[in-house]
Amino acid sequence: MRRKSLPPSDSAERIAPLAKLPVFWSLTDRRVVVAGGSDAAAWKAELLAACGARVEVFCEPHDVSETMQALIAEGKVSLKPQPWSISVFEGASLALGDCEGEDEARAFFCAARAAGVPVNVIDKPGFCQFQFGSIVNRSPVIVSISTDGAAPILAQAIRQRIETLLPPALKDWAALARQLREAVNLRLAPGQPRRKFWESFVDRCMGANRLPADNEAEDLLAVAERIAASPPAGRVTLVGAGPGDAELLTLKAMRALQAADVILFDEGVSRDVLELARREAKRFLVGDTGGRQNGRDEAIETVARFAREGKRVVRLMPGDPLQARGTGTDIARLERQGLSVVVIAGISAHGPATASLGQPDAAVFASAAALPAVRPAGR
Repeated sequence: MRRKSLPPSDSAERIAPLAKLPVFWSLTDRRVVVAGGSDAAAWKAELLAACGARVEVFCEPHDVSETMQALIAEGKVSLKPQPWSISVFEGASLALGDCEGEDEARAFFCAARAAGVPVNVIDKPGFCQFQFGSIVNRSPVIVSISTDGAAPILAQAIRQRIETLLPPALKDWAALARQLREAVNLRLAPGQPRRKFWESFVDRCMGANRLPADNEAEDLLAVAERIAASPPAGRVTLVGAGPGDAELLTLKAMRALQAADVILFDEGVSRDVLELARREAKRFLVGDTGGRQNGRDEAIETVARFAREGKRVVRLMPGDPLQARGTGTDIARLERQGLSVVVIAGISAHGPATASLGQPDAAVFASAAALPAVRPAGR
């Protein structure tokens, strides 16, 4: 079958337009200039110090707020009892200013720019090269939310929602991941083997609201050894995209899209659904087979070829594959080639699907045990 790349008119963009680039930037032992001693400057200074920066606050002593004085007393920031000047930017990695008027803000902004230092002037978006977002801190897991200044209260509300979803224990699991990474890399080749391990890790840490056990690292390295000893196996998942509304996708469908190496989709699949797919996945527009048997044969053979290469292949179809003519035949053809096939039902015009075919793989469905060939579909 002739492979088709994603034409803009027929498929979702890999990344939708962004108001700002979200960047996580290391400031460990880097010098940061803060001009001003207000409470607003203190909050930003404390955040920068928490990132390991050497924060120098340029301010007359009588203008230092109580909040800033506390940070100075705790040794989190150092006070330079003088107003800022052009010379303070030399060797700085970042500059933050709390400026009263437009003229001072413009002068601070221009001086930092001239020195090649990224700059932010508090509450003056026109003089900001970067912005601070609302933060969920499970470091080394960090979530930052921005509305590009449009609705800070909305960003705070989103942060509160995320706080309830991410257990505090996630911090310890992320630290364990950092500890294991080098050992896992030595045991497993790049690509699917490593991804399979880390998916297993994620299933374990997100599936239990607990701290890692004392023997957790040993257990996980044993998982890596088992993965290394087993040959990579391709997998085929037929996913129903439903009527095109991404919010109507099942959780299983979203997980399959996030785990895919290759996605073959029909013209009827919406941009919103494709936006949920893994960014790194290769995507091919199969086109509308229109019931043509030769078109269907070509699509299935392409799916089989990628799967035989050890890829995780998602065949993304509008509606519900279980109600599409020929799905059973397609599954039989793939299974005759020794390929594992999972069908994830989608919503169709005929109503919600009630069955799912195939044996789910544990890497896709974390709680799957030995399941029968036909089972009720979970939502």
